[in-house]
Amino acid sequence: MLVRGRDAILGEAAALFARQGYRATTLDDVAESLDIKKASLYHYIRSKEELLTEIYDRILTRIDAAVRPIAESDIPADERLRRMVHAHLEVVTAERDMLAVVFREEAELSSDAKRAIRARKRDYERIFERVVDEGQQAGLLRPITTRLAVLALLGMCNWTYQWFRDPGDTPNPGPETFSAGEVAAEFVLLLESGWQAGGDGRRRAWPRPDTVAEAVAPVARALEGAQAALAAAAAELGHAADRFQDGLAHPSEPG
Repeated sequence: MLVRGRDAILGEAAALFARQGYRATTLDDVAESLDIKKASLYHYIRSKEELLTEIYDRILTRIDAAVRPIAESDIPADERLRRMVHAHLEVVTAERDMLAVVFREEAELSSDAKRAIRARKRDYERIFERVVDEGQQAGLLRPITTRLAVLALLGMCNWTYQWFRDPGDTPNPGPETFSAGEVAAEFVLLLESGWQAGGDGRRRAWPRPDTVAEAVAPVARALEGAQAALAAAAAELGHAADRFQDGLAHPSEPG
């Protein structure tokens, strides 16, 4: 119960900080938004500064947990990098409020917290740098400046918090509405192939499947859906035929 309450507080505080700014938001605002008394809020958090620091800790921990296991796996470096981008973007697009706070409010942290957060960010960047280095050593990636490549990659991915809109939250999503997976797939394709014509003709770059069954699963699901729709249509056709055999309410007059 304590963890659930703390999660709710962090999520609501992040939404308020993102919408109206850290300085303009009070703990009274957070309590009111959660429909709890301020005294109840202090059961979970001691100060607004602690709340801000924990938001940083929460989102950095979540991104690290999503990406580090992929980076440390034994698959080829280029595929690791592809999957890491997808995993990173899944978190960024799901936690846009927290990312907005992380990118805007670092100046509000205490000196000690600021040093700790910057060290964690740098450690996270090194995860990508190690994989890029390994890919270059294996001849899978171009010999470009690793640090600049990683800064470009993360900068492009992180900025999506500014403009991304979840298709599920968008009424009547149009052709400019993309899922997190679609954004990641095109970002990876751009990173892998550049934007000059004459490449391999791919539209997107998805993570490679581990098995044939995994590769064909989306088509199999689509086929199952089509078969179910066809069966439903056949059943409805049968019902229509039965109704026709029962006779028409107003049969046509003979000519």
